Amino acid sequence: MPGLFAALSPRSHSSSRATTPSPTPTVYRTNNGATGDEESIAKLKHAHTPLPAAQISILLLLRFCEAASAFVIFPFLNELLTSVTGGDKANVGYYAGVMESIRQLVSFATVMIWSRLSDHIGRKPILLLGMSALALSMLSFGLSRVFWALVVSRCIFTAFNSNAGVIKGIIGEITDHTNSADAFALLHVPWAIGSSFGALIGGWLARPHDHFPKVFSSQFWISYPYFLPCFVLSLTAVFGVLLTAGFFNETVKGGYLYKNPNSRGNEDSEPLLESSNPTHSLATLGTTSKEDPVPLKDLLNLKILIPVMNYVCLASLHASSNAIQPLFLAMPVNIGGLELPPRDVGYILGTYGFVSSIFQTLMLGRLVRRFGVKAIFVTSISAFLPVYAFSPLMNVIVRKMGFSYVVWVVLGCQLSASLVMELGYGCVYMFITSAAPNKRSLGATHGLAQTLVSIGRIVTPAMTNSLLSFSIKHHVLGGYAVYLALLVLTLGGVWLASRLPQRLKSIND
Repeated sequence: MPGLFAALSPRSHSSSRATTPSPTPTVYRTNNGATGDEESIAKLKHAHTPLPAAQISILLLLRFCEAASAFVIFPFLNELLTSVTGGDKANVGYYAGVMESIRQLVSFATVMIWSRLSDHIGRKPILLLGMSALALSMLSFGLSRVFWALVVSRCIFTAFNSNAGVIKGIIGEITDHTNSADAFALLHVPWAIGSSFGALIGGWLARPHDHFPKVFSSQFWISYPYFLPCFVLSLTAVFGVLLTAGFFNETVKGGYLYKNPNSRGNEDSEPLLESSNPTHSLATLGTTSKEDPVPLKDLLNLKILIPVMNYVCLASLHASSNAIQPLFLAMPVNIGGLELPPRDVGYILGTYGFVSSIFQTLMLGRLVRRFGVKAIFVTSISAFLPVYAFSPLMNVIVRKMGFSYVVWVVLGCQLSASLVMELGYGCVYMFITSAAPNKRSLGATHGLAQTLVSIGRIVTPAMTNSLLSFSIKHHVLGGYAVYLALLVLTLGGVWLASRLPQRLKSIND
């Protein structure tokens, strides 16, 4: 079928205008009037590439291990810090804050190093290093009996791990414009499941000598009451190392552990995200960029910084929401909250996490293909407006009418807006990936984004909580000043989102 072969040929469009005589190709016309050439091109453009399930499954497992390890300590952290600080319960919050701040600062200092190194030596060695550090970190944490040993243990992981940014870069390398939204949406699921699993393991297996005395009867479990949950999570990290080492295929050509591309199953897909020139996209089918990683200074341009700053804006506003939402649900009504009991707060937040993971998985890809990635991202940032506006509204309703069904309806609307807001993460990952100078610079590009986001996640929750306390203590705008400030910042975020490109370009464009 010459018409079909012509459509698949990179030179099909230029050869059709050639002045030299050539045999007239056979043209097949379909029922809708399109020629065989046109139909072949249309099918090639709109075909939905299946996700590389094996590769993505390994990446999702690594995300699960990280989430579980981050949350496993929370159920017993208060008891642990009380014991290692001499029973000073009043300052447990201070010690927890110091440990978390140091951990985030170490991450800020090292994430760019490992991300850039992944562009040169490959993604797989960095993933293996990060998961090995996670296993060692959890073992060390479970065996620590003084405060600074706990701090060092937590920092071992962040000092040698940049998996969050590297994994996003890998997703950009192994997907194309037809399935990238589905792949990025999946990244939300293992984090939600892993955080729940980690908290469950931490609460269930802490102090095993007290709960399972017949099985854990030795003095070791009395001396190290929190070792068992940390050991279990360390084993999951070791499993992640073995699975990555044995089955994950290096995606960086020329990387230390790179294998023959014929052993991979996704080499015939287009570069991530469709080119604005359909002819160019089809012509470059199956090609790989051979450019070297660019210097860091070449990443500091508006093409990259605009999506990166949108990521910072989204993560910062989300961190602020996460900081004040649990407080709002539990605070007394007279100071601006709903005064719900802890069990109800847990049910609300737990149910939201479960629904969110399902919603992201099922809806992001469909919505992006239907409305476009920019429209979904702008909508997700705009969703912060009802998220912040409905909190003071609910408090006013409770004060005026009592806790009626109206409050539950408004709370449901607020949580629904939060679901829409979280769609923005998958979208902004696609914008950042598409802004990378080339595929060999994906690690550095996502590393830059993670570095700047870590600053926002350190600063904004503290500022939000401080402003919340200040507005309540001094009765600024009836105690609602923090929500007004966040609404203003959201409007700025909507403007910043409007500066994103209308269409995503191929990395190779």
